[in-house]
Amino acid sequence: MGMDYSQLLVGKSDKAGEVEFVVEGPDFFNQDIKEVTLFYNIVEDSRFKLFRNNKQELILVHVTEDWIRQAKLNISKYKEQLNVKITWGSNEDTLAIKGQDEEDFNTVKAVQIDN
Repeated sequence: MGMDYSQLLVGKSDKAGEVEFVVEGPDFFNQDIKEVTLFYNIVEDSRFKLFRNNKQELILVHVTEDWIRQAKLNISKYKEQLNVKITWGSNEDTLAIKGQDEEDFNTVKAVQIDN
C-alpha cells in the first residue's frame, strides 16, 4: 500500500468533514495479514481509526471525550481495489464503500456509544 492514508485527515476539523479515496494493493486484501490499519489520527479533540480486521471487515472508529462511534462493513468480496468514503459530523458518522465496477456506494451509519 503506497499511499500514506493518515495524511487524509491532516488539516481537517473534527466537527465535520469528509474524505474519499481508493485503497489498493495486495497487502490490504491479503487474508493472511490479520489486521491492516489505514490510519490512526488525532484530529483536534477526536481520534479516528480506519482498519481492516481479520474477518475482512473495514471498521471506522471515531472517539471523543463523550462518545465512541463505530461503523463496520464486510469487504470480503473485494480483491484489488476499494473506493472508500467517510463522513463525520456532530450528529453522525458514515462509512461507505464500493468496488471499481460498482456505481453506488454501500453506506452504513456509525453506531454511537456514550462514554
